[in-house]
Amino acid sequence: MNKRLFKKLVSLLICIAVFISLMGCSSNQDAKQSQIELIDQAGRTVTLEQPAQKIVSCYYITTYATLSLGISDRLVGIEKKANSRPIYKMANGKLLDLKQVGSLKELNIEAIAELKPDLVLMPLKLKEKAQILTDLGIQVLIVNPETHEQLVEMLKLIGKACGVEEKAKELTDYYQKQKDKMAKTSNQKTQSVYMGSNSAYLETAPGTIYQSILIETAGGKNVAEELDGNYWTQVSYETLLKMNPDMIVIPSGASYSVQDVLNDSQLKSLKAIQEKNVYQMPKGIEEWDSPIPSGILGTMWLYSLLHHDIYPYDAFIKDVQDFYKTFYGFDIDESLLKNS
Repeated sequence: MNKRLFKKLVSLLICIAVFISLMGCSSNQDAKQSQIELIDQAGRTVTLEQPAQKIVSCYYITTYATLSLGISDRLVGIEKKANSRPIYKMANGKLLDLKQVGSLKELNIEAIAELKPDLVLMPLKLKEKAQILTDLGIQVLIVNPETHEQLVEMLKLIGKACGVEEKAKELTDYYQKQKDKMAKTSNQKTQSVYMGSNSAYLETAPGTIYQSILIETAGGKNVAEELDGNYWTQVSYETLLKMNPDMIVIPSGASYSVQDVLNDSQLKSLKAIQEKNVYQMPKGIEEWDSPIPSGILGTMWLYSLLHHDIYPYDAFIKDVQDFYKTFYGFDIDESLLKNS
């Protein structure tokens, strides 16, 4: 081989080597740019190489979130007592057949690891378990949806982690649209509202918890807003009689009924009792009085009762049907929406 040809060959090989090197750098850079990096609601950094396709949900609210974002088919494991959530059967009956990985009291780390998920959705109360899974190479996104704002943040985080940011935006935009509509009644007459807890109607929502915000957003006044406490607060008959609310509201999961409240002889002098202004949120769907993806419907339900001249109940029913069709992908049975 002559020297001239040899030099050309060497130059060509060098060019090829440089090209391959540059391509490798570019590929690494592209891979880095395609990574998804999040700060979860525990302040932890979560990094995913690509949108999560295999998900384990350790918490019913995060399972609800996957339903509302159209990604419940990516679930490979969920929390215990799935059969107690009617919405699972309505929206995606296959959820009831998934491996159940535990509860807030007892989480099965081995069961989660065996499922080899891309991402585990976990509530803040299980934070200490997150590091165990992370050490096993499993990414964990911790959430804490205790307020409406935190719920919106959670949906955005899950949306980004799973590559469905537009769906999350569509859902959170819906919330804002409905809240804006309800805000327009601020000059209307405000009725006072008392909300009982799931356990007893002599427990109510102080101003610090989500249910009080629900009442205010719907255009009502929470008669218990001045009470101390960060959870359901017990009251006496005497205190409730002094509050004398215009309306009494019972959560969907209450262990007592509207009739139980109406029949309590010690409450017969209450304005809400005399006018039979006692209502229970629709049962057998979801817990609309809590910060869940469909929680806005609880606010809209109460709004329709407080301002029925502006927002008739028939209009509310239609909105609920549209909501579940749009975000959960199924037709809700209208019989479940009747007031009791």
